[in-house]
Amino acid sequence: MAPAGTLWTVPVQHSGKVIKATAALGGVTIEIPTSYEHFVDNEKPEFLAKFPHGKIPAWEGADGFKLFEGVAIARYVASLAPNAGLLGHTSEEVALIGQWIHLVETEIDNYTNFTRDLCSGTIPYNKPAHTLFLERQLRAVNTVEQHLSTRTFFVGERITLADLYVAALIQKAVATTLDAAARTKLPNLVRHLETIVNQPTLKEIYGPVQYVEKGIQFTPPKKEKEAKSAAAPTPKAEVRGKGA
Repeated sequence: MAPAGTLWTVPVQHSGKVIKATAALGGVTIEIPTSYEHFVDNEKPEFLAKFPHGKIPAWEGADGFKLFEGVAIARYVASLAPNAGLLGHTSEEVALIGQWIHLVETEIDNYTNFTRDLCSGTIPYNKPAHTLFLERQLRAVNTVEQHLSTRTFFVGERITLADLYVAALIQKAVATTLDAAARTKLPNLVRHLETIVNQPTLKEIYGPVQYVEKGIQFTPPKKEKEAKSAAAPTPKAEVRGKGA
């Protein structure tokens, strides 16, 4: 089967994983340029002519249709395989899938990224902000945990785009902020993550899950020691009395 289009992404990009997983479950063939180099190729005139924002993931269909933003591309690729049911079968299911994707993107993944940037020094560290980010993330995580306590998948009885998105973003979170202590209270979320990433069709796409033992912390930079003066003290001049 000829490729439906070309996807520009990098292996570590979680939204790219979702699109590849969507294509795999839907039986949609896509082409991924293996020579793509981020921060180089996406700044070239020919790339910007297609995608003026210079952002990945980016999609160009075999028919010339161009698209960027992960959720938009994943939805479009899922629409190419309607029988897979990844977008739901009713208006209600479509809405619920969108609801869970939006919640996890804005209330969990955003705070994963904010916390990582704060602790890595990308943005100036602020302890109250760090605490606030983790509290807000945990609130959303608990909502998801409660929802999964009575079901295997987010919407309906089969995998949908919501499951693919949540798994990808939680995979990032458990390697960054959701540490061992937090995960003891999230058995259903961890079970869901393992269920999705270990699907035979998806295992290679998601790769192994890295579980952090302790959530990322800010380490203050070491202060430079004041340089000690190597110069010897100036000797006092000898005072001689005048002769009588």
